[in-house]
Amino acid sequence: MAYLVEQGETLSVDDVQSLVRANPVALTHPETCVLTNGINSGAIWLVANVFNPTDDPILRRVSVGTGWLERVDFFLITEGQLPQHFVSGDRIALGHRSIAKRIPSADYPFPPGETRLLLRVETADPMVVPLYFSSIAVSHNREQSEAIFYSFVYGVMFALSAYNLMLFAGFRKRRYLFYSLYTGSFVAVAASYNGIGMALLWPDAVGWQQWAPPLFMLCFVSAGLAFATSFLKTRRHRPRLHRTIQTIGVAYFALFGAFFALDEQGLALQLAFLVVQVFTVLMLYMGVSSWMAGNQSARYFMLGTLASVIGASVTALTVNGMITYSQLGYYAVDIGMVVDAMLLMLALADLARKNKVARVTAERTAQIDLLTGLNNRRGFLPAAESLWSLITRNDSNMCVAMIDIDHFKSINDQYGHAAGDRILKKIADELDKSRRKGDLLARWGGEEFTLLLPETDEAEALKVAERFRHNIEQLVVNDCGRMIRCTISVGVASRHAQHVTLEHAISKADEELYQAKIQGRNQISTGRTSDAA
Repeated sequence: MAYLVEQGETLSVDDVQSLVRANPVALTHPETCVLTNGINSGAIWLVANVFNPTDDPILRRVSVGTGWLERVDFFLITEGQLPQHFVSGDRIALGHRSIAKRIPSADYPFPPGETRLLLRVETADPMVVPLYFSSIAVSHNREQSEAIFYSFVYGVMFALSAYNLMLFAGFRKRRYLFYSLYTGSFVAVAASYNGIGMALLWPDAVGWQQWAPPLFMLCFVSAGLAFATSFLKTRRHRPRLHRTIQTIGVAYFALFGAFFALDEQGLALQLAFLVVQVFTVLMLYMGVSSWMAGNQSARYFMLGTLASVIGASVTALTVNGMITYSQLGYYAVDIGMVVDAMLLMLALADLARKNKVARVTAERTAQIDLLTGLNNRRGFLPAAESLWSLITRNDSNMCVAMIDIDHFKSINDQYGHAAGDRILKKIADELDKSRRKGDLLARWGGEEFTLLLPETDEAEALKVAERFRHNIEQLVVNDCGRMIRCTISVGVASRHAQHVTLEHAISKADEELYQAKIQGRNQISTGRTSDAA
């Protein structure tokens, strides 16, 4: 292959033929097997001579494996035959192409002898022309391999996008919406560039196809930055950076609108690629700075962004001819984005896990009495209600005890509230050690405790209460050399009717506690809830 760059005026086939005959050195031979010529580089002609040494025609498919080229003309010239012309490219509706395929292709039965192949390629996008010359079967196998690759990439991205959209619908967290838009817009960018979008979704929308890539790149960058700012909470932690990002987004929209109004597709594409570079730098900067500031979830964000940056850079260098063309380099951006999407999903999962742990910790903390470490009312009641309902359905025995430290106000007045807290903690520890496995103990408030005794009749409950009373009576608290003794009063209520509620039982136990105090403290009083019903 050799190529010729159009200089100014559009050349015809005869012009190219005449120019080559008159001045063969006008043709340039590319240094690599794939011609690359950068963004908005105009039109080029590729020239090759194909020789068939047999006596029979051989059918071959000539194709250019790039889906974003605006127009590709195939000219096949054999001496003694009429020239054949095949046309393809984004500027032509799918049904009007010589072969209705997403990539420019031409099938031609090459006759015996020599045939001159001329290709005219024109595009405002990066000029990359991987030319394939193969049998129909080989071409079909290559297309199937590409279909499998794109199905995997788009399947992963679409699944992540749909999943996060459902998470947003469930949790109403905007970071899930932005992540869904980020992954979805990448699929849109890739589909508009490789021709899949036009082949499947808008086969006749030629004008839309010209502007879809830079527009979807805008959506991709905007959604990515929106996700990053939401995930890393830049509005709160980095307000100046947040405003800068918003300004970049508004400026991009404004410039894109101006280029669209002026029908300057090349400038819009150059702007899009420039903003993508700024976007990658900003994403890396935000990830690194957030990670260094102590946000551990940002490590996934940073690694994911790094993967997409490397992939995009390799592809950009490949299509611009700065590194040798290869399939891996050409698809590096897709591979990098899949890795990026998965790592960002891990970042979201890690953030969700930490939020859940924090929420569970907060909920548990709200149910625990900070001084004694026992359950408080909020922690006691849900478990007690559940147990009470179960016992009621089984019609089993159940008792409730209310416990109060005798003369605790005098202890506070005599030894101080700090000492009172220490004594209260010691008594709570002793009560916790004295309870049976399966009993529910909680600090009810102040110096009062409540105890739920499942599968326990009145006689057994009195034994348990007496053990509590005795152990506390024997307890000596050494507080800064001062030996302090305490006693407790206990009220016990037993369940003796189906309709009795936990609230009723606690109320009855509280009444019995009051009776124990009236009768002289350091004792136990008991009653049946059915008697009061």
